[in-house]
Amino acid sequence: MTFPTQPVFVYEGTWSAEMRAHPAMDWMYNFTSNIFDNRAWDIPTEQYLTEDFVLKKSDGTEVHGREAAWAADKALYAPFTAHKHEPRGLMCAENAEGWEMVGRANLYVNLPGAPSEGEKKVKDLDGKEWDAVCAGMFRFLYVKDESGFQGIKLKRTEVCSDPLPALGLMLKRGVVTPEQLLSG
Repeated sequence: MTFPTQPVFVYEGTWSAEMRAHPAMDWMYNFTSNIFDNRAWDIPTEQYLTEDFVLKKSDGTEVHGREAAWAADKALYAPFTAHKHEPRGLMCAENAEGWEMVGRANLYVNLPGAPSEGEKKVKDLDGKEWDAVCAGMFRFLYVKDESGFQGIKLKRTEVCSDPLPALGLMLKRGVVTPEQLLSG
């Protein structure tokens, strides 16, 4: 049995000119590098996110609406003193509104608090040292919108990430307590 298919952009690796040749991936590079990884949270969200933007967090919680979802997105990164997304691969297909992308990435983070004895750093592909790395998969829906940055806006983000490497260090450093984690 055959199934209808459509062309898909498949890429293995991190940021590159080849990846950025795709319009949605170039948008993603600029959005991730210039906003997220620079912690430039005070952006004109209407240029980047649709009014009905949805953030689906790793715990399954969905936050609806541009401003509420953006606040929730910022809160996910608030515990870190610095962070960097390093893409590892993706598949992106065009749809009626724009594009849908599913990708893998490493999130490198630095954490508050003093390192505990024996704590080891991890290195990103550029050789920079970080406190921890969290592996993740993401799903993004982009829409073509001339009022958006580069003619594109983000409509939905779904995060599937393992926070345990960062949480374990935060517990060891006393940044959070087990009671805080268990209270919700």
